[in-house]
Amino acid sequence: MRKIGHKNQKKSVSKVVTGMLIGSVVGATVGWLTAPASGREIRRRIKDEVKDAREKAKTAAGNVESKARELAAEISESAEDVRASVTRRKKTTSTSR
Repeated sequence: MRKIGHKNQKKSVSKVVTGMLIGSVVGATVGWLTAPASGREIRRRIKDEVKDAREKAKTAAGNVESKARELAAEISESAEDVRASVTRRKKTTSTSR
């Protein structure tokens, strides 16, 4: 079972991933703009990179959604275990009185 601090870890991972995505887009754009190429070629490259970034973002969103569903299932299972434990304790205390 995970303890307090798990939310902070999620936020940190989210910040790192966001920073990497933004950094890669900015870096690629600067590289293209400083490279010797025609305006048409640069626009095509930027358009392709934006398309790739969108696809990566969709994939990342799907991965996050999948992980969230897994965590929700784990939490639900843990809650059910706690509920069953409380029920057993209630039965034990009510029969021992």
